[in-house]
Amino acid sequence: MTRWLVMPRGINVGNNNRVPMAELRSALTDAGFEAVVTIGQSGNIIATRSGSEDQVIIEVQSVMADAFGVTVPMVVRQADEVREVLASNPLADVATDYSKYLAIFLSATPAMAEVAALESEDVSPEVVRLIGRTAFVWTPGGVKAMKVSHTALEKRFGGTATARNWNTLMKIATKL
Repeated sequence: MTRWLVMPRGINVGNNNRVPMAELRSALTDAGFEAVVTIGQSGNIIATRSGSEDQVIIEVQSVMADAFGVTVPMVVRQADEVREVLASNPLADVATDYSKYLAIFLSATPAMAEVAALESEDVSPEVVRLIGRTAFVWTPGGVKAMKVSHTALEKRFGGTATARNWNTLMKIATKL
């Protein structure tokens, strides 16, 4: 059995894609997930289940579609991977406000040449580092003004991306 962090993108934002967290926890438990916890209203789901990343995504998407009529992209990580992201903290020397320091989780690892190209670009005042399937972005101007957002990275690398700020990641880590 593996402990997973499931990160749906775009639920409970305004009136769109409404998913009540208590009902989601119940539906996932009924579908065979164990020790289901949600963090916040944006759908950070922590649960235990056997299977691969793809299997977990398919099952959670199926539950959300069947129970709530909501279909959204999502990214998943094993609990140990989330802990590694927090431990690596490659922008610790510049990120002074954790609400403006993001980990953007990618569904696939970009090619080394793509990573090098992005890291060599001037995206100031933002600072970007990519490690594996995670982009670390310090955005001192705030997330609304971001150049290197999850949507920009999806366009650049393909696949799915979703962001969590450092404060949220630290809360998630306490429940893993």
